[in-house]
Amino acid sequence: MERKVPPANAQQIPPEQELVGDAQNQRNWRGIGIALLVILIVCALIVTAMILATPSSIEEVLGEAFTLNDAFDINFKPRNFKVDWIDGEDAFLYRNDDGALFEYDCLTKNSTFIMDNTTFRQYDTNVYSVSADRKYVLLTYNIMPIYRHSFLAKYELYEVATRFTTPFRGPRKEMTRFSFVAWTPVGHGVVFGVDNDLYYQSNINDSTTVKRLTKDGILNQIFNGVPDWLYEEEILYSNKAIWFSKTGKCLAYATFDDRGVRMFEYPYYGYMDDEYPKINRIPYPKPGTPNPIVTLKVVNLQSALQLQLNFTPEVKKYLTDYYLTHVEWMSDDYVAVSWATRAQNHSIVTLCSSRVGMCHFSTEVKKQHGWVETPRPFFVSEQKYFIRLPVNDGKSGHYKHICQVSIKPIKQRGKQLVLTQGEWEVTDIVGYDSEKQNLFFIGTGGDSRKRHLYSISVKDDSKVKYPHNCLTCSEEYADCQYAHATFSSSGKYYILECLGPDVPHYSLYSSDDNKLIEVLQDNTYLRERLQMKALPKKRYMKLKINGKHGEYETWARMYIPPVLKDEEILTYPLLIDVYGAPGSQKVTEQFELGWHTYLTSSHNIIYASIDGRGASGNGDRYMHEIYKSLGTVEVEDQILAGREFEKLHYVESSKIAVWGWSYGGFVSSSILGRGTDIFKCGIAVAPVTDWIYYDTAYTERYMGFPHENVAGYKAAKIVPLAHNFQKSNFLLVHGTADDNVHFQHSAQLIKALTSANVYFRTQIYTDEQHSLNTGNTYRHLHETMEDFLLECFNGKSKKFDKKTKKQEKLSAKQENE
Repeated sequence: MERKVPPANAQQIPPEQELVGDAQNQRNWRGIGIALLVILIVCALIVTAMILATPSSIEEVLGEAFTLNDAFDINFKPRNFKVDWIDGEDAFLYRNDDGALFEYDCLTKNSTFIMDNTTFRQYDTNVYSVSADRKYVLLTYNIMPIYRHSFLAKYELYEVATRFTTPFRGPRKEMTRFSFVAWTPVGHGVVFGVDNDLYYQSNINDSTTVKRLTKDGILNQIFNGVPDWLYEEEILYSNKAIWFSKTGKCLAYATFDDRGVRMFEYPYYGYMDDEYPKINRIPYPKPGTPNPIVTLKVVNLQSALQLQLNFTPEVKKYLTDYYLTHVEWMSDDYVAVSWATRAQNHSIVTLCSSRVGMCHFSTEVKKQHGWVETPRPFFVSEQKYFIRLPVNDGKSGHYKHICQVSIKPIKQRGKQLVLTQGEWEVTDIVGYDSEKQNLFFIGTGGDSRKRHLYSISVKDDSKVKYPHNCLTCSEEYADCQYAHATFSSSGKYYILECLGPDVPHYSLYSSDDNKLIEVLQDNTYLRERLQMKALPKKRYMKLKINGKHGEYETWARMYIPPVLKDEEILTYPLLIDVYGAPGSQKVTEQFELGWHTYLTSSHNIIYASIDGRGASGNGDRYMHEIYKSLGTVEVEDQILAGREFEKLHYVESSKIAVWGWSYGGFVSSSILGRGTDIFKCGIAVAPVTDWIYYDTAYTERYMGFPHENVAGYKAAKIVPLAHNFQKSNFLLVHGTADDNVHFQHSAQLIKALTSANVYFRTQIYTDEQHSLNTGNTYRHLHETMEDFLLECFNGKSKKFDKKTKKQEKLSAKQENE
């Protein structure tokens, strides 16, 4: 008989054994003991795992959590040390910790009292300016903001000798509000703006000395000495457009003719009793539409003679539709003026005669595949100036470096000499010691996160290479990796501003030997308070990005919850903070404390940022990858960062969010519009949603003209991507009185999302501008965003769940009654 072999996967069952028990009912005590031991070991492992997986109380181990109240508490804001260097002297003006105003002499190290803090408190202001002879102080108070920099305000005059105050009225008693009042560089004269016209008063105490410099100012049409909206926001970043020569003999002022600029209108709802909303109108040029026409005039304040500056034929052939960007006086006879073409890919520095009004070509910078940062001359004599220009570093492309421009004879093009070079950037020129001929500047030193103070000797014009010396790179400056500096006019003294990574501190140094003279502000009080707090840990990581011109490396930064330990098995939600605008930078060594600190410390949310293509600090090639294609590479790089963060073992991949404000809102919206599966939710605050709605100067600089870049403008629109917002939770925030990014942007996106049947949250702030900072708005905004994120990550709304519970209790109480 053939023997059958069971298949390999068959279960073998042994023959049944006869169960026989002895009379004494014996048990297998050894087996029971082993079983109990195994159970105890398993239980111990479970308990151990639970202990490891449960973070200890922050208060027990690391200190108190950083709260939302802390984030909005002025006592958790580092104090800066604002100074006004006195021209021609090694001295500066400052306010001490009690708020009193003093003058400090760097040579004697003595302070001279000027005004007590009670005067500041009397007028509820911190805005002041001091006359050149230090005999008077002007207090700016009752300020009514207009746009980002502009305002109308009242001015009070304080006489230092008598300590008496009197209202500044100008030539007429009815003049109570001014666009600005600016001291002359010598004595105590002022130039002031009223109703878009300029006035000069040679003695602030004598209204009979007033001269009216312009008479054609018209609201929203002709602006004399004050910028229109476009120049205030995008070009000058100021509330005034006047420039004194050093002696105060001459004044240059710009006039902006906006009569051809189209008006933008938006409602202002005002007070509760206002039956009809007010309609605000501002001249606001949008891409492809007419720009304001700018002219620059020079007036001799002694003779009141005026002339308009004009171009030589050589300059005129390049500049037809143009911007005025910088004005710097070289002497009473010559003023340097920087101009840019409307496309902003070509900028020219001219030297203009204040006597005949002709502007001669001095130097230029142009780009074929990118935009130019219009250069600002730094004068050290009437023979030469220094300027930041892009310098070619071979395969690595162009980096911003210092060039010396010799300007004799003035009517010929200046002779350029490159002083610094390499794969790093000079970000600012800050001082010059004329005796030793040392130039001081701020640079990255090859690490885009950092800013260090450098010096370079410029004695010898025949050198091929000019070695530079880093003044803040040694070990003693370990807490000063993000620095800035301001110098006295002689260059002999400087205030070093150590802005990170540690709590900011400010110190006075001698530039002769780089020795510390005095610590001016060290924020000891803040340091002591922060020692009691459980603060996030900061981590950096490098990401590789494939670009149009090869592979790049860029920095990303994460703020890690204080309870996070790498050896633990816990994961945490992640919020990516984006901005991504051309030439901007998020990831630096600068000290930061705020809302993100609260989210990380109190809610254990990882807070991250990355500087993708288009960011500054890594050379022009990296920055210009974004040119004429906003909403592409910078969005791709943020998505790439999200994927890389997702791989980290402590990141909860199902709880990743993104948020941004203004351009950052455009990027966060673009990310959600891509429909990736990475981001569970996103927030856009005051986002650009279509670049045809934004202003000319900014948009055309990076996107070109709409008729020349039809595909680029179309690809950057958010509205056609509305259907992809189905994949993520979305919070959209905007102010109705936003003069910068108009509510029109969000209104059109709301319409598109509704049409696509996308459900989302919207927070509208009535009569709020772009900064959303009036009254309780700023805090309300951050609490709204916090609630949205917690609902996204945890499925619970802190605000609305609390409301529901209150309503349920109230209903139950009413039923019982």
